[in-house]
Amino acid sequence: MIFKETDLTGFKYAWYKEGSYSINTKSYLTLGRGKANETEIEESWMILPGEYNHMTVKVLDQKNIIIDGQMKPFYEILGKVNKATDTLNLFLAPDKSIDKVENKEEILAKWKEIKKELYFYELIRSSYGEMINIYDKEFHKIDNNIKHNMLYQILFYPLPVFNEEEYIQDIPKRTALSTLFPGKEITYDSQYEISKSEEGGFHVSIKGKGKNVAREFDDIYENSYQKTLKIPMDYGYSVEGEYTYNKDSVLSEVIFHIKEQLNTEMLYVCRYHIKLNKP
Repeated sequence: MIFKETDLTGFKYAWYKEGSYSINTKSYLTLGRGKANETEIEESWMILPGEYNHMTVKVLDQKNIIIDGQMKPFYEILGKVNKATDTLNLFLAPDKSIDKVENKEEILAKWKEIKKELYFYELIRSSYGEMINIYDKEFHKIDNNIKHNMLYQILFYPLPVFNEEEYIQDIPKRTALSTLFPGKEITYDSQYEISKSEEGGFHVSIKGKGKNVAREFDDIYENSYQKTLKIPMDYGYSVEGEYTYNKDSVLSEVIFHIKEQLNTEMLYVCRYHIKLNKP
């Protein structure tokens, strides 16, 4: 890790009592020289800090700005699925990453009701039913799934300074879910720099790369992609983030990019833009 600024006095982990955030998520998937899929989604979240590392996250609104027509049913299902977690009670680890979800029973009860609505889609196409069954299994592993959800990882990114060990502790390896290999996990390392901003707050720059890909990715590629892409897999995974904390050490803006590629013929890029709304 590299520090541009060694005097981190005043840089503490802080949230406003009722912090409202706008979140814009834009993704692009290529296939050869063309576009396979493009999406843009806007959300409004409320972050409510509690006592001793307890946090509540409320999703207040979500709008699909750009959705490719063929993907519309998928995002309709996903929108209903996400309502089960529109309120999350979280407990954070000492480094301020997510440790566990505390309202699991409430979430499972919501999901049970949502599944009844989704039966409509199961009757339309068997693949929708298979997708819903996958979500059903994942809701019973809600702790890991929220930890590995990239948006929550970005919002609760662990910095050693938050654990008061800024000079001796590296950022731990993190695990995220692959987009191009659904259901598979990717481990990545990240490094960061901290500098003071002219406005009196702090700026954090993060860069990370994926570790060695498991052998099973080669097998999946051969079975699912090789025939279409016609070239060997040259897998890569990288992240880049720019964080701005205001003079109160409250997160005020994040621009975070993720790039996952199979080779030159297929790559996925996603940009998250998180911004604190003015009170």
